[in-house]
Amino acid sequence: MKEQWLKNALITEYAKLLGEIQRIEKPPKYETRLKADRERFLAEAPEREARRKQIHEGLPHLAYVIRMFEPEWDEAAVKLIRPRAANSGLPPEGIGGAAMDILREAAEPLTIAEVVDIIADRNGFVLDTVDLRQKYHTAVNNQIKTTYQPFVRRICGKPDRFIADRG
Repeated sequence: MKEQWLKNALITEYAKLLGEIQRIEKPPKYETRLKADRERFLAEAPEREARRKQIHEGLPHLAYVIRMFEPEWDEAAVKLIRPRAANSGLPPEGIGGAAMDILREAAEPLTIAEVVDIIADRNGFVLDTVDLRQKYHTAVNNQIKTTYQPFVRRICGKPDRFIADRG
């Protein structure tokens, strides 16, 4: 029973590798249709092909190790796990924590849009669509105006500006 966690971890890794292969062979439409993403997508083709070959070579070895723990394991029954989109992650400290760090370091009050731009620059996000920019803008706005409201000074205007309350 002690090796149950190892077997489960290996099966999960197998499913993730299958998902990665599927993403390489059938990429999301936004990567193949949007102009900026399409150019990057086409430029990365050799890297993806090399990764696909590497995974195909490694899968039989991983399946062999899994069968050492569970001889009746059927690899055809594994449900693949597709990787998340590359740009969907958050900063390690969370969006609110990142916004507060920026406001603490700021020499002058910043707008929500400026805070979002700084978060994107620091974490390597590409905010090239209105929907994506609005997603982060809303998240920062909600965090500053609710969770961190006692620790932030608001300077009213159009748009409002914020700075960490140092007093």
